Amino acid sequence: MKELASDFKTIFKKDRGLLLWMIVQFGLSLALFLIPIMRLNAAQPKVWARYSDIDNGYSQGAWWYLTSFSVLAVTLGIGHILLSARLFAKRGKDVARLFLAITMIITIIALYFVNSLLGEG
Repeated sequence: MKELASDFKTIFKKDRGLLLWMIVQFGLSLALFLIPIMRLNAAQPKVWARYSDIDNGYSQGAWWYLTSFSVLAVTLGIGHILLSARLFAKRGKDVARLFLAITMIITIIALYFVNSLLGEG
């Protein structure tokens, strides 16, 4: 834990650009965490929850399927930011930025997917 704290101190002092990338990733993950929860109506027995290649493309399922996006957001938001800090210390800033860029792309795709699911209902 002390190593991780020192990694963040080093990032704060030496590479503000990577820190900005981490903040943007945290914001994207926070949006991915909050959007399904805020728009979730737990009183409904079925909500648009999954993508399917059968019929019109979307299928209905239990409302708690949407909470899987919130679990994904926590993993992407906290876990990948911590991993990128370790990558910065071990492999350098370019690898850490590449890792965060891939994570941001995955998060943006997940946000698009959640918005399309919530738009169906």
